[in-house]
Amino acid sequence: MPQTNFNEENFSELLEQSFIKSDNFQVGDTVTGKVILITNDSIFVDIQSKSEAVIDSQEFTDNKGNRTVAVGDTITAYVAAIKRGEIVLTSKIGKGVVSPDLLHIAYKNQLPVHGTVKQTTNGGFIVSIGGIQAFCPLSQIDTKFQESDSYLNKSFDFAIMRYEQQGKNIILSRRSLLDRIKEETIEKLKQQLKIGDTVQASVVQVLDAGLLVSVHSLDAFVPKSELSHSRMANTGQFEEGQTITAKIIDLDWNKVKMTLSIKQTLPEPWHYINQYQIGETYTGTIAKIIKNGAFVGLEYGLEGFIPLSRMSYVKKLHDPHEVCNEGDSVQVKIIDIDHANKKITLELLTSEENPWLTVSESLSDSIQVATIEEITAKGLVVVLPNQVRAFVPKERCAIDRNADITKSYQVGASIKVAVITVNADDRRCIASEKKAQEIEERQSYEKFIASNTKQGSSAFGQLLKQKYEEMQKKSKNT
Repeated sequence: MPQTNFNEENFSELLEQSFIKSDNFQVGDTVTGKVILITNDSIFVDIQSKSEAVIDSQEFTDNKGNRTVAVGDTITAYVAAIKRGEIVLTSKIGKGVVSPDLLHIAYKNQLPVHGTVKQTTNGGFIVSIGGIQAFCPLSQIDTKFQESDSYLNKSFDFAIMRYEQQGKNIILSRRSLLDRIKEETIEKLKQQLKIGDTVQASVVQVLDAGLLVSVHSLDAFVPKSELSHSRMANTGQFEEGQTITAKIIDLDWNKVKMTLSIKQTLPEPWHYINQYQIGETYTGTIAKIIKNGAFVGLEYGLEGFIPLSRMSYVKKLHDPHEVCNEGDSVQVKIIDIDHANKKITLELLTSEENPWLTVSESLSDSIQVATIEEITAKGLVVVLPNQVRAFVPKERCAIDRNADITKSYQVGASIKVAVITVNADDRRCIASEKKAQEIEERQSYEKFIASNTKQGSSAFGQLLKQKYEEMQKKSKNT
């Protein structure tokens, strides 16, 4: 059998280690040690003691039954009891072995204890700390009180506010402990956080106005306007417990107020503009309606605008609500992309037949019987037989220059106009009542001259021709 040879050096080392180890521990002491052995029920820890130090293995077992420590790990614990040559440890006072003496020490040293809310009672809750009953008033269970049932059968850390009658009257406060932790957290975060930092946060509550979140146990708020680049930002896409990435945009340590932005962590929407082309059709959502049109939310947070004039092919609209409402899903066509100003102009696609598709240059100088739709101080809005809407400027109306245009015409009446200019792309058509009369007069004169020529020249015909040319010159000068 092999024997170990001890020399003077070995003996000195062992002697020194025996002096280091001691049992000078008391209940309530905080100790640090290394895990040396793990069994099904216990974890053995070397705390430089002559006696064994042991802790219940359940204290380091998660909800799935997995151990959260391994041999060689260093842990910090409290001395819960000393009995029969064994030091019993606990990672949290209340999780393992508990005695009135241990709770008294926790009270004197302001150590937190771990308890489970068992039932409600008058003015508060009955809490079990390792089998020892204590009382927590309603006002002390939380910083923001919720429904009483939400606390039942849940475990929390508490501070002992009062210890009387050898542990028969113990008053707890979770709120004071949370406040103390919050103060300590704030002091640490003051050194770590600043405006512009990107942080991870957990959603605590989803509100219509935004998200209430927690950053290192500190409350913060994400306004609805800072959720995304889209006007259609919706808090409904978030849920409690969800982790988000956000940027600090406002930080007031005096008021302990932090405002975050998710939007500022996302790519600029215009980054995706190359995925959109003029003339192509896309699906969007009406995000906001204003007097002159509607904003449409597209993908990637991009947004386009539909002018009121581009919401119907044939109708004269006075309000966008006549054809759409906020939240409506719509089909739109891009008619312009302004890269310099980052603007997208859209056209609303409807079930109406588009009369502008059949408009051609041949329409110019043609005489049309139009219906007056609107009378303004600047002229007439008329509808041509093909449903194209045209404008007749006042100076091109067949009335005296000083006449009151609103009294000279009636909405719904028919007038003859000549189309002067037409641009199907811009949906712009200009017409003239005077020009229509001139064309008809010329056509009548040419018809008369042609007829007179067949019958032979006459002095009357020459005189009529002269008078007509004088009228034409006079008309051009007015």
